[in-house]
Amino acid sequence: MQAKSMWRSMPPDVQQQHGQDSEHFRKCLDYLREQSAGELEGIYGPDSMTWVLYREPVILLGGLRAILLQIAHPAVASGVSQNSNFRGDLLGRARRTYTAMYQLVFGGLREAMGAAKRVHSIHGRVYGSLPAGADPRGDGRYRANDPALLRWVLATLIDGAIVVFETFVRPLSLEEKRRYYQETRLAAAQFGLLPEQMPPTLEAFYAWYDEQLAGETLRVEDTALELASLLFNSPFTRGQLDELLTAGLLPERWRETYGLAWGTGEQRAWKLLKGTMRRAINLTPPTLRYVTAWHQAQLRLALARGERPTVMARVLNTLDSYVDVPFSIRPVAVKAPTDDKD
Repeated sequence: MQAKSMWRSMPPDVQQQHGQDSEHFRKCLDYLREQSAGELEGIYGPDSMTWVLYREPVILLGGLRAILLQIAHPAVASGVSQNSNFRGDLLGRARRTYTAMYQLVFGGLREAMGAAKRVHSIHGRVYGSLPAGADPRGDGRYRANDPALLRWVLATLIDGAIVVFETFVRPLSLEEKRRYYQETRLAAAQFGLLPEQMPPTLEAFYAWYDEQLAGETLRVEDTALELASLLFNSPFTRGQLDELLTAGLLPERWRETYGLAWGTGEQRAWKLLKGTMRRAINLTPPTLRYVTAWHQAQLRLALARGERPTVMARVLNTLDSYVDVPFSIRPVAVKAPTDDKD
């Protein structure tokens, strides 16, 4: 009933575009089914670079960076401002976003496809008119499933994952970056973009991405500045540390545009923070630092292969059955063997 009511409330031209977007998304789902690693492995699978990057919880530190770059596009900023509970439930929105992200990356195929459908459905309800003078293309309208906006949002996540991983974990080889970028064709399809709607290679992607960062389409206006202020003054991001982390990760132009401090003191603090975090991360055993979602995916695969899951995977999965463990997906159903002595 709610979906029908939403459909009836749409202007006729929006209804037509919504139908076209839905048909296009069905093609994306077909592509995902054909190219996925497997029913149990999910979209990417354990041998993917995507799992290598996203099993590191430090990747989440790029969240504020990505959002600031996303809302530098006036249409994205308007969509977030007009259609989101960003102001009233920032923490809840962040948790739902990260849960969906981990389902897309580490979920089995059915779970990942379900998450992609939910994201597309939510985006389908996000459309509206831009403030006067805020439209870089001239039609005065926006919709979240616009391929140009989807491509920009996804681009900030692709680049952000590489930047954060290399900053805090280790350098990536050119081959690893190329492998990761080719896997983002699957991420694009999850968003609603077919492979041909993305640059074909890592080098082509960065040529386009750098052009966007330096061009005139992106510009920080009042709406973006208001949203940025909310980001840095929420109950869980208030303080200089979040601003320092974001300033250190942002390109120089956008650090200055958002008014983030970057004097001698901030640069020294960033260098110290970056080095300390990198040492701490690399001294922490992988099984202790990887996100719960990765452990749950490993548990799912081990059970399917008739192998004994790790103790860490079982503990985290069991705990997630009782409390909402951060960075998790849905708990994996486990039937403990009768001869289990652990």
